[in-house]
Amino acid sequence: MGFVSTMQGKLCESYLSLNAITLKCFLLFACVVLWPKKSVADIEKYILHLNNLQFNEARQEANLERNSLLRFEMSQLADILFYEGQIDKNKFRESPATDTDEPTLFLIRTLSQGYISLFYDRERGDAYKNFYEAYQHAKKVGNHSMIKMCLLALLKYYKFEIFQNSNYHLVYLKHFESLQSDSIDHFWVIIYKMIFLTQTFNREDEYFKLTPAIDAIEHTLNPESPLLTYVFYEKALQFDIEKKTAEAVMYYHKAIKQAKDYPFLHYHRFNGALRLMLIEINKKKYDSARLYLTYARHEVNIADTLTSNMNLNFYAAFLMKAEKKYDSAFYFLWKGNLQEFQVDFRRNTLEINRLNVELETHEKENANLQLKQEETWLISALIMLALLMMTGYLVYKNQQSKVKMRLQEKEVQAMKLEKRLKDEEIHGIDLMIEGQEKERQRMANDLHDHLGSTLATLKIYFQNLKIRQKNPETEQNEWFQKTDDLIKEAYQKVRSIAHASYAGLDAQDGLLPAIQNFAVKVSNANNLSIEVEENGMDIRLENSLEITIFRIIQELITNIIKYAQATEVFIHLTRHEDSINVMVEDNGVGFDLTQIKPRETMGLYSIQKRIENLSGRVTIDSILQKGTTVILDIPLRHD
Repeated sequence: MGFVSTMQGKLCESYLSLNAITLKCFLLFACVVLWPKKSVADIEKYILHLNNLQFNEARQEANLERNSLLRFEMSQLADILFYEGQIDKNKFRESPATDTDEPTLFLIRTLSQGYISLFYDRERGDAYKNFYEAYQHAKKVGNHSMIKMCLLALLKYYKFEIFQNSNYHLVYLKHFESLQSDSIDHFWVIIYKMIFLTQTFNREDEYFKLTPAIDAIEHTLNPESPLLTYVFYEKALQFDIEKKTAEAVMYYHKAIKQAKDYPFLHYHRFNGALRLMLIEINKKKYDSARLYLTYARHEVNIADTLTSNMNLNFYAAFLMKAEKKYDSAFYFLWKGNLQEFQVDFRRNTLEINRLNVELETHEKENANLQLKQEETWLISALIMLALLMMTGYLVYKNQQSKVKMRLQEKEVQAMKLEKRLKDEEIHGIDLMIEGQEKERQRMANDLHDHLGSTLATLKIYFQNLKIRQKNPETEQNEWFQKTDDLIKEAYQKVRSIAHASYAGLDAQDGLLPAIQNFAVKVSNANNLSIEVEENGMDIRLENSLEITIFRIIQELITNIIKYAQATEVFIHLTRHEDSINVMVEDNGVGFDLTQIKPRETMGLYSIQKRIENLSGRVTIDSILQKGTTVILDIPLRHD
């Protein structure tokens, strides 16, 4: 029994050992022969990451590829899409596809060549050719994920280069829509529909019909997804078109923030800043608009500085025009038009290339179906058609350019007319001020020469009467004295008013001496200390402006004498490069600004209106029992 048990045990061990060897051999065979180098699911996962703009994940998926050549090309395509032309082209290795490449490698290489051409070398025009070739190849393979990847490349091409009414993209967009199989595909269908509708005319109804779809997408995407940048930007455009400024500003900021510093989202940061700049211009917040323009300059497309600078120059022209800096506005508009001509020329080149590619494709498709003579006629017909289309397109573009030039000429003429009207208005104000000055001088002469002399004569007669009176009674003398004092006071008042009214500008002396002379006269007549301080007033101002400033200071001093009960007044005059600052302050009783009504204070109201006519600003600061300060800021015109 022991022997039998021993033998059974050895036989069992031998059996188990044989099974283990057999299992190992089978597993080794499976690993070497049956294990695929790369499964379809892996390629689809890689493409899904690209469609989600998840380029790091796409690189990680590419690193799992065992074929080193395909692994490199997959990783490089992810890098090309991530940087979107914002790094040196030499960072990438161009490897044109060959007929010996397996289908996936051929597709990835061809798409890479197309994107490099699109981002770095558009004038050469190979982008469409490569994308179209990859698209035809993917259709032959029959892989829907690959077809969709090629269709997105073609749609990106049209997004970059087509800005007029064009339906060339529709065939590719409809094909992509028919293949959509998940929420990300649906996202790209909606986004590209909105993008192309905003680049066409008179289709706002179709555009706003997509609002519910874009709203739904906003709430389904991951909050950290870069795709949300597209959603926020399109929603901002919708609000902008609807004149819902607050909502538009909010979504432009959200788009810029969501874009972070991703190179492939530089377009949204650049255009978002320019759209915010326009909104600030409409609000007349020119400093804020200039900040957005500066931000946009830091987001220029490195691979296409021509288009970026064209847009920057046009938007700078809008800002200069809003600030009424018409010379600068015209300069930036001129630069933008020159660059637009170059952009249009490049776009024509790309369109010609697209037509040539389609023409070549038709030639290949018909080569095996027709005789050589028929083929020659077809090629000739297609060439003539292409030439006619190109000629018609160029004629159309030429007409558009002429229309733009005429509109720009009209705009320049309108600017000149506006400037001339403004100059005439200013000249009219100068004439009005000159007439007022003459009237003041006449009134002062009348007061001094007529009423003053009359009161002086009356005073002499009265004194003679008092001298000749014999033995007047005490009470009579008292009344005579009171009357005499009253006449003296009236005479001094009339004399003071005459001097204050006549105190004007000597054409030779200028504003500063006139104010100093006026301060001395008023100080002596009213027991009021007036000090005049100046900085940079050694250069004369325009005569009408000097008269206006003098009369305003005269009005302010008169108000101080009447109401302020002040003992000290300080007048500060400071000239800057583009403006003059006048400050009049007293130590009087002050007043409550909230209780002042325009009709009750015509002096201050008149001063404010005169300064507004000069495009200036009036600031009043008054504290009860401490005094009042009036500040005038007046811009200087440089003819």
